[in-house]
Amino acid sequence: MVTPARVVRSQPSQTKVRFIYAPSDDLVPFWYAQSTGTFGRAGLNIEVSSVATGAIVGQAVISGAADIGRTSPQALIAGHIHGIPVVAVAPGAIHRHGVQGNAAIMVAANSPIKQVLELQGKTASCTAIGDIGYLGLRSLIDAADGDSTTVKWIEIPISAVAPALEQGRVDAGLQTEPFMTRDIAAGKVRILVDMLDGYPGSILQGVFIATKSYAQANPDAITRFGTVLRQAAAYTNTHPNETLDILVKNTGIEADVASKMRRAQLSLQWEPALIQPLIDVAAKYKQIPQDFSAAELWWAAK
Repeated sequence: MVTPARVVRSQPSQTKVRFIYAPSDDLVPFWYAQSTGTFGRAGLNIEVSSVATGAIVGQAVISGAADIGRTSPQALIAGHIHGIPVVAVAPGAIHRHGVQGNAAIMVAANSPIKQVLELQGKTASCTAIGDIGYLGLRSLIDAADGDSTTVKWIEIPISAVAPALEQGRVDAGLQTEPFMTRDIAAGKVRILVDMLDGYPGSILQGVFIATKSYAQANPDAITRFGTVLRQAAAYTNTHPNETLDILVKNTGIEADVASKMRRAQLSLQWEPALIQPLIDVAAKYKQIPQDFSAAELWWAAK
């Protein structure tokens, strides 16, 4: 049974917000707030569009086809580097340093590899060279006095990691939920390390973005949107069983797998320090031309 979220405040009229996303389990607070009518009670009429990838989300926001979108911090950082006027307006999922999250570097269940330094000279997979997992693992290896340049990388979709490990095409691979839980239960893989611990401190795994022009023209709508999300997250972060049906309905993940997997939690913190490590590590490994302050990505109501 879903418990209604707390009403933020009564609004005299509805402000339309066109929201776009690619399905991800850190959207449970959004779906929860939408299904309980909390956005409406906060004076927001949310028009929702779902697309296949975060890249499409970014394109829609930049082109003006959507007002707010959920994407990765890496997309936000890349957009900033290329002079695209997008800003972070609310936090998505958070990875807490030292706490196993919903992504990991996996090895085959019978692999002899036990420690991260044993990946030196081996082949590892990621979804894209330079992505959050790639950089996190490189940083983790180098922090342990290893040499991450010796790792050979290939790009493999998350869903294809377990077969690649079983066939010996890679020695380790980046995998996320729900595939982690599904493949561990099947005896195919095991967790080697949470590569996101390669970043110093906690980091955002997801972020809600808008163009600077939209944020400047609609500060009250964005403030209400972020407030509703964080209030909803305060409930959904601590009630996984009560919100399981929302996750299953909106992602298509099997109920049995969804009930066992590590659920993403929306950050209740909202500060540049949660993205700064991502920028710093990307600059260190030359994925972006230079370091910069995460405050340049931030929007806050004046």
